[in-house]
Amino acid sequence: MFNRLINVRLKTAEDALSAGRLEEAFELASAPDLAGQKRPARLLEQLVEAFLVRGQERLLSKQFADALADFDRAARCGAPAAAVEEWRDRARRAMQDDHRLQGQKQVALSEARQKLAAGSIAGAADALAKSPIQDADGAAVVGEIERQRIRAEQLLTSARESLKDGHIAEAAKHLAAARMAHARLEGMADIERDVLVAVLKEAGESFNDGRLDRARQELSILGEIGRSNPERIEAEQALKLAQEAADALAADRYAKAGVLLGRLAQIGLKAGWISDVRKQLDAVDDQRRSLLEGPLGLLLGRNTPIDIDARTVANATLPGPARHAVAPPVIAPLRHGAPEEDGRLARRMYLRIDGVGSFLLLRGDRITIGRGGPAATADLQLISDLADRQAEIVRAGEDYFVVSASGVELAGRHVEHALLQDGDRIRFGQRVKLRFARPSLKSPTAVLELGEGVRMANDCKRVILWSGPLLMGGTRECHIPIRGANANLVLLERDGRVLLRAMGPGGRNVEVAMGMQTEFGDVRLSVQDVSKSSGVGRVIG
Repeated sequence: MFNRLINVRLKTAEDALSAGRLEEAFELASAPDLAGQKRPARLLEQLVEAFLVRGQERLLSKQFADALADFDRAARCGAPAAAVEEWRDRARRAMQDDHRLQGQKQVALSEARQKLAAGSIAGAADALAKSPIQDADGAAVVGEIERQRIRAEQLLTSARESLKDGHIAEAAKHLAAARMAHARLEGMADIERDVLVAVLKEAGESFNDGRLDRARQELSILGEIGRSNPERIEAEQALKLAQEAADALAADRYAKAGVLLGRLAQIGLKAGWISDVRKQLDAVDDQRRSLLEGPLGLLLGRNTPIDIDARTVANATLPGPARHAVAPPVIAPLRHGAPEEDGRLARRMYLRIDGVGSFLLLRGDRITIGRGGPAATADLQLISDLADRQAEIVRAGEDYFVVSASGVELAGRHVEHALLQDGDRIRFGQRVKLRFARPSLKSPTAVLELGEGVRMANDCKRVILWSGPLLMGGTRECHIPIRGANANLVLLERDGRVLLRAMGPGGRNVEVAMGMQTEFGDVRLSVQDVSKSSGVGRVIG
């Protein structure tokens, strides 16, 4: 009875082996109660070969875990240990190599999809070619590339048709989408040029007609199209100036609005509304000035205009070959009498820096220049045959202007009003020359350097138009160069006090007492009030 059951189990195992059910045959033939019998042993020998063959087949098809399991079962069936270990090593090495190649493939596929999303079809194809494995995943990306190329061509065709029908906004929309899909599609550059020309034409017409909101809207449809085109840049700059003028108008800063519109006129735009608006601003500003100079202005302590005349600044000539002359400007009269002070800090001060030199500090938005003498009243007095008030340097916001009824020579041209730029050379009369400098964009403070042959009392060779942080040190942007200083310094005015601190964040403020020497590191300096003195500021030319 017992032998009959064993025979049935062995027959079942043999049938399973014949049918390829190796695991079932292995479980039956390796039962503990069959150990030592010949028939099960022969069956296990057959299973060794079957497991090794199937493991190799699975290894070739990259079923690495299943292959290793087959090699393990072959070992349990009695396969030689060395042979089984050799196949195990092969499986592990093949698995590592496949893992490495799969990683390279995934990197290539990811890069190809990134390039495709950026609109670089050629880049996507190049990235895909780096994949060491060509399988279904790669074929899927190839399909994506082809579909995107076809879509880009369709979008470009739609853009061309929309432009032909006069639907410029729709054409720009299709063109932008085509560019996103295929940035280097053949024929795209021609459509971009045509769309750009059409948009700039419409925006220019809207701008000239005074429909600035529409001009801005029309330019906005371009998106990235023609971003570096000079004509587009010029149009956007014109709208920016117009926006700044509108903001100034909304803030009741009529003089600044006039300055900005003057710049707008000087860049070559022929819009008629610019001249009309400037005239309206002049009228409004005149009325405001009239009110401030009347009875109500007396209560405010103002009997002179508080801002430079909008017409004076807006009509200023920009000297130099690339600057355009404009219609003869209205001349704002130069002020007479003693300069006003703010009651807290002197208008004129004298700065001495040991081992560096002496400097005249002038505060205020209008600095007068004229001849010296016992009754001279100019801020900067020149020993010459000039008028008592020959000219003014006027600050309006971040800009400086030279204003003179009798004119000055600037960049080789005779001007009455001109916007000053860094490096401009100004000549008064025949001998006196000054150089205007704005060394730093971080501060509105400017510098007047005395030219050759021009001498100021106390050997002062540089005048500081102090209207913001005064930078001192060894960098090119400093208003006063100090060689060998351990740190760059800043001179500030706060609530009527003069403060000194190191340049940069976190610096401590040191108060500079008027007339007293102050030490800051290896720099020693002093500031003296000379607003009542007639000698300081006198220049010999």
